[in-house]
Amino acid sequence: MRTILIVLGVWILINVLFVVIMIPPRKPNPRQTGTLAPVPIDQNGYPFEEQENLLLRHVIISIAMGAFFSLAPPLMEAVESTKRFIRKRRG
Repeated sequence: MRTILIVLGVWILINVLFVVIMIPPRKPNPRQTGTLAPVPIDQNGYPFEEQENLLLRHVIISIAMGAFFSLAPPLMEAVESTKRFIRKRRG
């Protein structure tokens, strides 16, 4: 049960991180009216546009996620050994 809660918590944190940081805020388009705002299509656009620029937020997120996933097992081991040490000292 604890493992399921940990996995669920990590999944929720990653989703929140993605939604809050990675997705840029939407800018209102004053020309559009109505509830649905379709994306305007550029008829003269080249189908293979240039690649997306590397943003600092993408770099920070990738480093943070890499650090989290590489440090999670040692941190869990440290928490468990600390709990064992405290239990051994008390009883």
